[in-house]
Amino acid sequence: MTAALPSVPMMKTNTDGPVERLNTFLDQHVLPYPVKYLTNRVTILGTLCLLVPLILFANVTVFVLAANSYLNVMSVVVSSTVLLYSTLADSRDRLAAQRREEIAVKHEAMVDARAQADHQKIEEIHIHLDKLDKEMQEHVNSALDNIQKILVEHLEKMQSEDHAHIADTQKAVMSSLTAHHEELVDLRKLVQTLSPGGKK
Repeated sequence: MTAALPSVPMMKTNTDGPVERLNTFLDQHVLPYPVKYLTNRVTILGTLCLLVPLILFANVTVFVLAANSYLNVMSVVVSSTVLLYSTLADSRDRLAAQRREEIAVKHEAMVDARAQADHQKIEEIHIHLDKLDKEMQEHVNSALDNIQKILVEHLEKMQSEDHAHIADTQKAVMSSLTAHHEELVDLRKLVQTLSPGGKK
């Protein structure tokens, strides 16, 4: 259940001086009653109905003066109430505008701080990514160097083995050629021996 709104706008509570304390007391304990009376529908209709007896009893001076005094007092009270309402409403609007401005300033400061924090976070992420990229490049370069070193060693080993194999092949060929040459020499000697007139 919602709480009922006060009949009189409360001024900002400030108990620093006697005037402020008096205003607070009047706002809370005195002014609500005349405001309730003035805004009552019966009071408004009764005040309007006073026009009829004022016309009918226009010759009765005492009644006319009393009615006029009542109406004058009501007019002053209503004017004062309206002025009080407008003054308090204007003060409340200024306080609300000031509060909105303060909230806007705080919100803007929070947004700027959040943007600064996000920017710093993004910079930290970029620095971390650059560091990871650098480490990855170093790791890849190191792996490539190791692979190149292994390939060079393997190629050198294969080359040395090929050289040794070629040397062995050359030696075998030379030995085979020497053996064939010796066999040819022996065959020539044998042919010369077996041919007629070969012997002396």
